[in-house]
Amino acid sequence: MYEDEQRKFMEGVNKYKSMGINPLSLATGCAVKVDLIDIVYPAIKKIKEVLLANNIEISPREDADIFISQDFEIKRLINGGNFDADRAVSLIQVNQKTGGDPELFSQFLLKTYLSIKTSHKLIIGKGHSIITSNPNGEVAVIDAIRLKGNTRKSYTLTNNDTIQIIDPVEEPTSYTHTQVAISNSLNDLFAKGTFKNIKIIPVYDSPDLKVTESIRNNFVKYSQEYKVELVDEIQPTTGTFMQGATVIGETDHELPTFYGDVEPGMKILVTRPMGELTPINLYMWLMINPDMIEDLEKTGISVGYVSKIKHEAIELMAKPNFDVAKVIYEHLPEFGKTFDPNEHIAMTTDVSGPGVFVVKEFADKAGVTIRLDEIPVIDKGICKFSTENFVIPNSTAGTNGGIVIFAKGHVIDEVAERIHKAGGQPSIIGEVVSKSEGKVIAPQDIAELIVRKNILGQFEVV
Repeated sequence: MYEDEQRKFMEGVNKYKSMGINPLSLATGCAVKVDLIDIVYPAIKKIKEVLLANNIEISPREDADIFISQDFEIKRLINGGNFDADRAVSLIQVNQKTGGDPELFSQFLLKTYLSIKTSHKLIIGKGHSIITSNPNGEVAVIDAIRLKGNTRKSYTLTNNDTIQIIDPVEEPTSYTHTQVAISNSLNDLFAKGTFKNIKIIPVYDSPDLKVTESIRNNFVKYSQEYKVELVDEIQPTTGTFMQGATVIGETDHELPTFYGDVEPGMKILVTRPMGELTPINLYMWLMINPDMIEDLEKTGISVGYVSKIKHEAIELMAKPNFDVAKVIYEHLPEFGKTFDPNEHIAMTTDVSGPGVFVVKEFADKAGVTIRLDEIPVIDKGICKFSTENFVIPNSTAGTNGGIVIFAKGHVIDEVAERIHKAGGQPSIIGEVVSKSEGKVIAPQDIAELIVRKNILGQFEVV
């Protein structure tokens, strides 16, 4: 059986290699993101004052850019251009050298944002950055938004998420890549209870024009399947493999950004286990390093079992979380109404590239101490083995992952029941224990899931 799996895997790898892409040098899904803690945050800090002097502001990290709804015009700029924009969503793809150095990355960001020529104050509402193994594959894709007309009683949210591949076994033209890529970008809107008036502006590129056209057709198929609007725009032409989207949605409810209302006693729920990327990465390692199989089997895990969990993970990632978005929406106040802790969700975020680290980010936002009682992952044995063997440094990382929800206990119970009925796997993973400057107390087994010191060091392990 292993030989059949390996042959199929290598056939897939060779297809990518024939296009000038080595999938073994690429991380899968959100694991390809530029490191937030060591690279992105320090780089933004370096250039913040220069940007402000040029009337450009980078918004604090949030799942999506958020503004009061009004009519708007959107224009895509590749590596800069002229457009009187008020807001922008950016996709930054850099090579490994730039993406591994905060100074080089800050220079790239500064050049990118200063290249947007507008007479308005420009707010970079959301940025997404990924690494390519192609040294010549750097590009900045800016979706610039000009606001106009009267405001409406609703919020508009925008986001971009772009990945490269999900599974080398899948054909480069596979619909699965596209499903995961778009659903991943939409998840940041869904996490805020936003699922109405969805528009998708695709981002895609490849080294082969026929493949690129097939990918475009996948976007059309997705828009028809889920009845969302597809907006055509120009595309990057770096010859690197990428898929994703800038997505736009609208909601007539308030958003679960009541950070100041998060209080001790609130429960924390995740809508499904974390770590979808781990079985995919472990499977890749097993295919290219059969010497690892003996160690794996000593733990009672077979290659066939890893393959099974990998397929389950991909199925999860390919499905957009519309059902969860609707549950969140129905537990939020109407636009302009007051938050009621006895009825409403206080705070949410999606679990993606940073994995469980998002809990620490939102503890900081809310100024609270959180106690995590458990960290549910897609398969504990696979995640533990992958961490111990340095297959993936953070085995809680995902793509189009679950959503973390903060609310009072009876609200959480109702949300959990609704999500379970919709086919989800919700679990209560912890509690807000006090007001503070932002701290997360984590169980000992977090060290079995994360080896990256810059992430693990953010938790108080007891």
